[in-house]
Amino acid sequence: MNVKNMVKIMKQFFYAVIWILIWPLKGYTQEPDKYVLMMDLTLFDFQENTQPNHPYPSMVQASEWSATFYDLSFWGIHQSATHVIKNRKNTVGGKLGQKSFEYVLGLAFSKYGSELPIPLGVWAHEAYHCAVLGATGLKPVNGNSLVHRWDGTVYGIPDEELSRLKNENPAQLLHSYVAGVQSEIHSTQTNVLTDFYNNRSFYKNALYLYNAWYVYNYFKFSTGSASDSVKILAPPHEDPDPFYRDFAGADLTAWVYDMYTPLEPYQNRDAFPNGDGVNRRIGFSDLSKDGQDFLKRQKSLSLLNLVNPSIFMINKIKVSGNLSFLFFMQYTPTHFGNEIAFYLPFKIKQTNQLFALHTYQNMQKSYLGLQYGIFEISPFHNKKILLGGSLNVWSQPENQSYFDKTGKFGGNIELQGNYNLGRGFSSRLTIGYKTDGWMIGNPYLSSKVLIKAGLAFRLVESI
Repeated sequence: MNVKNMVKIMKQFFYAVIWILIWPLKGYTQEPDKYVLMMDLTLFDFQENTQPNHPYPSMVQASEWSATFYDLSFWGIHQSATHVIKNRKNTVGGKLGQKSFEYVLGLAFSKYGSELPIPLGVWAHEAYHCAVLGATGLKPVNGNSLVHRWDGTVYGIPDEELSRLKNENPAQLLHSYVAGVQSEIHSTQTNVLTDFYNNRSFYKNALYLYNAWYVYNYFKFSTGSASDSVKILAPPHEDPDPFYRDFAGADLTAWVYDMYTPLEPYQNRDAFPNGDGVNRRIGFSDLSKDGQDFLKRQKSLSLLNLVNPSIFMINKIKVSGNLSFLFFMQYTPTHFGNEIAFYLPFKIKQTNQLFALHTYQNMQKSYLGLQYGIFEISPFHNKKILLGGSLNVWSQPENQSYFDKTGKFGGNIELQGNYNLGRGFSSRLTIGYKTDGWMIGNPYLSSKVLIKAGLAFRLVESI
């Protein structure tokens, strides 16, 4: 099937889906009361949950678990703020005091609480690494876990496997390096969209600032002398057996080093002092001049993650009673370079929609992608059933390489269904298909059928 026919079929299919979804325009669900908690739990994620070596959690499951724990945590922070600052007269000054106190508490929790060995920021960061490595058939272990060890690592990968991966599937190795910081970026994206489409009792604005800072700070560390110092100072405190050492060392310098040296054997790294194998840690000075310049540019580009009104407590921009929107930008490092995206979620009446413009950049050129989604439509006046769909089309580097000079057409399509079970619970089903290519929140670079089934719970604020 040639590209033109594929585009034609995908367009016709998507138009048919949209027609089915929006035909009963009077079937909008009424906007609910404010939600106190919004929790999603994917019970089965095909393909990831069927992998023999690393079936759980998938990237989606890790993202959902983390979002749930943050929702519970920020609920507690919100309750604390309202009890400490009473604001009995409901004054503007009182509201400002509550919001400011809540923001400071949320920021402190995001920075320090995220380190806990439970499904929060660092745990999800390592889970994303594990998901990509697991997709290659490896058996990684999340080191930031109560049942393993609490040290913010991913271990269980011998040097020989990393060497094989660089030789046979270099794009997937590079993907595994940057998947960690992609978790923070994906966390912001999914939470901002969820909180835009739904009325909330509280918002996790401080988390979005922390996530943006985390990504920038990781680049700052990677582009300075600190990465060289850690390469020397860390090994004496690491296990002499490579199996128990972090698979990457410093994610971003390892990413750039292997991206710029695709033909260099993995074993050419420095020997590990007083132990077996290689020193997996790469310092900034180990990079070529071009690699250093590239990494510095990525550090500057990561500041685009601050272009997000939600960081500044603007969660929705209302144009009228029937129209509201929001916008934000996201920079994401990828195995072929980076992605810069502009997201425009909007609501017409109670119809949740999304438009996004994506640019995928490697060494040679930029490639474009477009995304459209429509979510939680109630068809045929049936309020128990909500449907949705999304389409993402793109051109990305042909072989998913930093050095590719030509692009390749691809995309992703998903259909979603939600059935209300009552008492705040609902069942969910998502089916879709992704061509070859990269998309955030997915560990695979090859084409895959997507099937996800699970439950959701919504707790409405009592009046």
